[in-house]
Amino acid sequence: MSQTLEQVVAELRNSLGTIGEIVGVSESGTPRFELFHAPNSICSQKVRAVLAHHNIPYRSHQLNIFEGQTYLPANVRLRLMGCIALGGGLVTEHTGSTSVSMGGCDPAVVPTLVDWETGQVLVDSKRICFYVDQTAADGAALRPAHLQNAIDAEVDFVDNMPNYQMLAGKPPGEDYRPESRRNSNGVGFAMSKVERCDHYLAQFADDADLVRGYSAKRSKELNAAQQLFTPEAMRAAYDKAEAGCNHLENKLKSGNDWVVGDNVTMADLYWGVELLRMKNMAVESFWANGAKPAVAAFVDKVESIPAIRASVIEWPGAMY
Repeated sequence: MSQTLEQVVAELRNSLGTIGEIVGVSESGTPRFELFHAPNSICSQKVRAVLAHHNIPYRSHQLNIFEGQTYLPANVRLRLMGCIALGGGLVTEHTGSTSVSMGGCDPAVVPTLVDWETGQVLVDSKRICFYVDQTAADGAALRPAHLQNAIDAEVDFVDNMPNYQMLAGKPPGEDYRPESRRNSNGVGFAMSKVERCDHYLAQFADDADLVRGYSAKRSKELNAAQQLFTPEAMRAAYDKAEAGCNHLENKLKSGNDWVVGDNVTMADLYWGVELLRMKNMAVESFWANGAKPAVAAFVDKVESIPAIRASVIEWPGAMY
């Protein structure tokens, strides 16, 4: 890749038509971190929650997922920088979760964090959350050493939840693949992503980096459209979500004030963001009407966490 980080970020800012709004108070005037994210992206919400918890200022650029801004060439170039640094290759199949460790790096999503102090580009939301928490100097660590293993286990659990199917708000039972839906626009959301990739692959056929990025993304979204919305796949996703809520119900009955220990940790932020999205998409049946009283009480409780309120509940566009 011939462009420098500064050049790629400048190109993306220009493509978005913004220099970015500074969130929080920066004593130096130029925040260390620059975040490219989306209001309704669940991974972006987790990162914003960690930044809010530590009151860390950052330059914010919001991308519109539904308008396809995560497919902008400059965004793909920036994420490819982070994917190379991360290692492990690009994802070509959709697991149904947001976990990078399970599938690989996606070059056309958010969030992406640039650390201008170190020159790093971070593209995995879990890694970004850990990184920000480790760099914070306020003494309010979300992964205290004596609880780190237990917290990380919960973070991994949430990271592997099947939110692509489940958070579409579609119950199991029917075939939701694009060719079966007969919806008004003729294609599903996943197939619209395939079409965006086709557009950019034709436009940048001579750019090896972009061809590699868009080809991987096309393969992933085509796989999602063909495999993730069959009745069997939908049932499996809901069963996995049910198992996740059962797991959390048991954890919350352990006698601690929060998921791990008696103080808010990253486990609470992760579970809180996940469950609020489920509630927002009207799939809270897993815990509603007395099905899982501890989970229901937890959902109400996390709505009062200041970092959750700032990054999700009160963030414009975060709630559908």
